[in-house]
Amino acid sequence: MQLTRIPEDPAPEMPPPAVVTIGNFDGVHLGHGLLLDRVRQRAGEMTAQAVVVTFDPHPRQVLQPDAPLALLTTTDEKAHLVAEHTFDQLIVWRFDGALQQLGPEEFVDALSRYVTMRHLVHGPGFALGRRRAGTPEVLAEIGRQRGFTLEEVMPIETASGAPVNSTSIRRLLVDGDVSAAAERLGRAPALVGVVVEGEKVGRTLGFPTANLDVGAQAAVPADGVYAAWAERRPFTADASRHPAAVSIGTRPTFDGAGRVVEAYLLDFEGNLYGETLRLHFVARLRGQERFENIEALVAQMKQDVERAREALCATPARAR
Repeated sequence: MQLTRIPEDPAPEMPPPAVVTIGNFDGVHLGHGLLLDRVRQRAGEMTAQAVVVTFDPHPRQVLQPDAPLALLTTTDEKAHLVAEHTFDQLIVWRFDGALQQLGPEEFVDALSRYVTMRHLVHGPGFALGRRRAGTPEVLAEIGRQRGFTLEEVMPIETASGAPVNSTSIRRLLVDGDVSAAAERLGRAPALVGVVVEGEKVGRTLGFPTANLDVGAQAAVPADGVYAAWAERRPFTADASRHPAAVSIGTRPTFDGAGRVVEAYLLDFEGNLYGETLRLHFVARLRGQERFENIEALVAQMKQDVERAREALCATPARAR
C-alpha cells in the first residue's frame, strides 16, 4: 500500500482514478471495516484505486485544543490496519489552519491533485470543508460537475444493539472493559509506546518490567493489571509477540504520583530500552490495589503472572 502525505509528498503527474473514503478512522473498528470493504469492492468494479484519506493530527486536536481526545490508534497503526484491507493508497493529510479554511469545492480540487475521484463512500453524518459545509447533498452537486458519485454505508451495531464507533470504544477503555472494546474493534485493543528507563522497581521485586512512554494522546485502559500480548518490532515483517502481564496505574504501594504503563514479558530476557512495543490487551485481571507490604505485593504479582499466562493460552498470539 502506498502512503502519501499531504503536503509533504509531491502530487503525481497523472492522478489515478480512485474510489475514496474520507475520515479520521480512529481505531479502524468493525464499522470502519464495513465501509472500507465497500470501497474496495467498488474500486474493483470501477477499475480504480481503493483510497483512504485521513488526517494528522486529528482535527479535534486543532479545532478544540482545550478538549483533549484520547486516540485509539497512532498513524502507523492506522496505516497498518488499512493495509490489511488490501487498499492501494492511504493519504494522510496534515490538518492545520490552511486545510481548515478550505470550502468543499476547494477541498475536492486540492484532493484531485493526488487522485481522480470517481466515487466517494461515506458514513452517516458525513461532511467536509469549512464549517462542515460539504454535506452529501452539496458534494453530490460538486460530483455532478467534477465527475464523481456518492454512496452512504450505514453504521453497524453489536449483537446487543450497542453502537460500534470510536467514542463508545474509548468509553469502554476508560472502564477497563477491553473485552467489550475488542468486540467492537474486531481485535484486541492496542497501545503503542517506546520503552524508556523507569525507577526499576519491578526489577528489585523479581519482575523486570518495560516502562512505556505512550504519549499524552493515547487511549490508555483503566488502571489495573491486564493479560496482553507484547509485540516487538510492530508494523514490520520481523514482528514477534510475547505473553505479558501489564500494569497500569500510579503504583500506590510505593506512593507513586505519575501514571505508568509497565509490561512484564513472561519467559523473556533481554534489553528492550529504546524499542517500540505494541501491547494487545486480552483481559483485565484486576483493578489497581494498594498492598500493606512488599511481600503481599509480590505474592499478588505471582498470581497475576499465572492468570495472565492462562488467559493468553486461550488467545492466539497472531490474532490481528
